[in-house]
Amino acid sequence: MTNFVIPIPPSYDLDGALDVNVIETYLGYLAENNVKTVMTTAGTSQFNMLNKAEIIELNEILLSSNVPNKIIGMPPEPTSASIRFAKQFKSSKVMVLYPDRFYDKESIVKHCSVIRDAVGGPLYLHAMFMRKGTGGQWNYTADVLNELFEKQIIIGVKEEHSNLQEAYNVIRQLPATMHVIVAGGSMRRHQFLRSAGADSFLSGIGNFFPEIEQAYCDGYEAQTIEFESQMFDVFTKYGWHPSLRVGLSKLGLCCYYDREPWPKRTKPMEEEIYKILRNIKHEWQNLDIGPMQSGE
Repeated sequence: MTNFVIPIPPSYDLDGALDVNVIETYLGYLAENNVKTVMTTAGTSQFNMLNKAEIIELNEILLSSNVPNKIIGMPPEPTSASIRFAKQFKSSKVMVLYPDRFYDKESIVKHCSVIRDAVGGPLYLHAMFMRKGTGGQWNYTADVLNELFEKQIIIGVKEEHSNLQEAYNVIRQLPATMHVIVAGGSMRRHQFLRSAGADSFLSGIGNFFPEIEQAYCDGYEAQTIEFESQMFDVFTKYGWHPSLRVGLSKLGLCCYYDREPWPKRTKPMEEEIYKILRNIKHEWQNLDIGPMQSGE
């Protein structure tokens, strides 16, 4: 059964500190809207903007929420630091991000293996492409992922291949029991990759309106992907992450302030993002697929 995973952005107060109350309120909104899985992840959760203590705090807020399933993202750190981090979240579903360039698969397997031991169970792997130590770029291959799975080091991956067609070829070589969460393009990317074996996707429009992505999972594909396309037509003009934060704030959900360095919010940007989200909400309600619980 297809599922969607909502990545959690950090909210800050006016002084730039983590706003725990706002983050908790947003997680409560997601729980009330029957979201099954949330995740912290390096990009959306802004690990590059947070210090170690803040990343731990954000993950602890996630774990205390009423959303049933939580995937705890780890910052990309040396193995020794990753072990210490993992021990703080023992028995949780932890997602590891390899911290260095690619040199050989043995280094990746060893790094993930000791973190698995520290957590006390198999991991999720943030399978993001990386630079090669000898030049160029490297994407995770099926043989590396299969070895990690067969050794019970990982149970799933957040797929992030730089080439969509190659992503399909990699996923179709993976075991059917490996969880594959596709990223970038959300429902549209999942629609292409699901026949290869992808069973989940990282949310886009679901960050605002979880019911739309649930409808996609329930089989209303044409209607929901059209809404996603309308949203991306606007959001790609400003970049996904800045648009996500602006949209969440305009709907009164979270992310009212940003931490610098970050692109300045402009009035035309805010108005255009709010307009498309408002229009999507109204059009969705007119489809009469189901009631929408909006944060607007």
